[in-house]
Amino acid sequence: MRLQVSTLTPVARPRMTSTSPFFPRMHPVLTRVETSRRKPQFVAHHRRLNNGGLPPELLLLIFEHVYADSTLNGEWIACSPQSRTQFPFAPAAACKAWRDVLASVPRFWTRIIINLDTTKLSDINTYLHLSRKLPFEITVTRDQRFLSHSRTNNDDEGAQAAAAMALIVPHLHRCRALCFQLLRSSSLPALRYLNATAPLLERLKLQCGVDDGEHPLVGSEDPEQWRFYAPMLRHLFLNGRNFRDACALHWVESLQNLEDLCVSRYSGGKYPTGELHLHDVLLVVDRLHRLFGILQKLTLQDTSFDGILTRQDGYDIQIEAVSLQSIDLSTVRAIFMSKTGPAPRLVHIKHELSPCVYHIRLTQADTLVLEGPFSHMANAINIWDGNCLSIKNCPTFDDRTIRDIHRFWDPNKLTSPNWSQLKIDNCTEFSADALLALIDARNDAVQRARDRDITSQAPFNNLQVLQVHGGPPISPDDAEAFKERLLTFEWHEAATGITH
Repeated sequence: MRLQVSTLTPVARPRMTSTSPFFPRMHPVLTRVETSRRKPQFVAHHRRLNNGGLPPELLLLIFEHVYADSTLNGEWIACSPQSRTQFPFAPAAACKAWRDVLASVPRFWTRIIINLDTTKLSDINTYLHLSRKLPFEITVTRDQRFLSHSRTNNDDEGAQAAAAMALIVPHLHRCRALCFQLLRSSSLPALRYLNATAPLLERLKLQCGVDDGEHPLVGSEDPEQWRFYAPMLRHLFLNGRNFRDACALHWVESLQNLEDLCVSRYSGGKYPTGELHLHDVLLVVDRLHRLFGILQKLTLQDTSFDGILTRQDGYDIQIEAVSLQSIDLSTVRAIFMSKTGPAPRLVHIKHELSPCVYHIRLTQADTLVLEGPFSHMANAINIWDGNCLSIKNCPTFDDRTIRDIHRFWDPNKLTSPNWSQLKIDNCTEFSADALLALIDARNDAVQRARDRDITSQAPFNNLQVLQVHGGPPISPDDAEAFKERLLTFEWHEAATGITH
């Protein structure tokens, strides 16, 4: 019986050139040819020999799957730049053969992570060229392990960042996202010296951990000729000093596609290079709304303004969301007191200390998020008229706070008539009994309000949705009691991981 000859031939492999240091000379590899009567013979094909390892074709197929898992609809999925499993850097560090295959595909290198503590300058240049002519995004950051164990390693942060930026600038015309996340404000690129054209840039992030002063190149005078062209910019995150310069140069208010604005890390004080006032921020937001109507979110984080006085006629900051993190509460009050238009749909207030929030009247925000150890929370909640209340990482949200919420309700007027959802994240100092009592008190108050004014068209909402993630343990009987009273009930226990 004669057997038919079958030949094992290689599948198409990536095109490799010798212009990059990642591409070795190709060596012949033997491919088996099976016949009916003879022992297997071998025919030479050009394939890299890797001591019996996987062939480049199979490696390429594997890496394509990993790349697909790292992207969604053609966009890189956001992840921590500190991760040691970043694609393609983690597999490229495994061995030269893997690095060679990865280097043959430009789209693998369209997200570049530069760690100033571990990445060589020569590697930065190599990464930028591996993406060829494709649009890319780049993050320049620090290694948290170095920062936590060594203070001497911080002295050259500014010089390293400047060297990295000098390599990036020639490629800005195809950059879609430029992010600097450094320790000190003086190490960040100075916006006033960024004369460049970035027609594809959608995200610009210049942020730091501490405000230690100006970039060494920044003087007291604005540059005479400056043009940073970024017409597609949608997300802008600036430290306070760069934002102050952007206001002085009237640059931010010209960004007609801006959706997300964040100002962070400004310690306040008198500086020869200028000051940053709350007025500057609100004026920019007001003008962006009036000119383009695109801005959706304003975030202020760890910013001590040099002045919080606002115009007498107010600001029309009609945006969807406002997030205020580690901001002096007098500044928070000034923002909402000066506002003339409708309230933002979502207001997020986060504080690391335990300030009193009941003087802030957030009467129209549909969703109120309170994050941190606030005191007198019940007072703030009881003058809020929204629909969804979210409490996060709050050790002061305990049984006493919950009791105070319904104990202080006006018997003749329903407090927070629209309130129907309560979401609690990473809080364990309260009990199921206190929440059940709150739900029952709410039901009674709503019924009394309806009985008092049966012709009213105003909504009187019961608490209908309760979602707890990272909460205290509860019994099966408590879980059943919640389900009987609510339309939607979810409870995840922090200690056990059990979900009801």
